[in-house]
Amino acid sequence: MSQDPVHPPAEPMVDARTAHQTLCIPLQWLNDKAQRRARGIPAYRIGHLLRFRLSELERWRDRTATVIAPGQTQPPEADDGCV
Repeated sequence: MSQDPVHPPAEPMVDARTAHQTLCIPLQWLNDKAQRRARGIPAYRIGHLLRFRLSELERWRDRTATVIAPGQTQPPEADDGCV
């Protein structure tokens, strides 16, 4: 069966923990509504569930990447143990 180029298959949505573990985005940024809004993190509310698309988060991360000082592994506020 060939895929329809006009209507590609929908990308699965993931929860905050999966997004955090996959893309190393601080969990607090994903779970906190004020953090998501302030940082422009793309998210979907489906009923009471909060979901994300990994491709959208990757694009957001690439667009908003910060420059990290030499010798520093990640921004200080993002130091949550994710490497």
